[in-house]
Amino acid sequence: MDKRALYSALGTITAAGVSFGSAVPANMRRYIYKIKTANQFAGPNQLQIGHRTGVGVPVVLDRIEHATQYEMWNDPDELEEDSAPIYIIPAGATPYGITNNGNCLCYILYEDSE
Repeated sequence: MDKRALYSALGTITAAGVSFGSAVPANMRRYIYKIKTANQFAGPNQLQIGHRTGVGVPVVLDRIEHATQYEMWNDPDELEEDSAPIYIIPAGATPYGITNNGNCLCYILYEDSE
């Protein structure tokens, strides 16, 4: 993985759920190497991150808990050249998130590859 070749996507995730970023191209996978989130809700908030195809049922890959407003979550802390992906999204799917209370900002670094 070449850190200089990574793409980024940013989304404001809501309690209604939202797809963010582009769909993964055909015959490819999206390898997500870094995720950073920031709670915008004035209280505890759970972010569920995953993917979905079209308007299908979302697949949840992870749940990220935020205890207070403006609390940030960063994984990994530092991205190394030999880092393994933390999430893999299949072809045709789009990154998706939903919260249980209010808005949460979500930033990812990824590459699309076969």
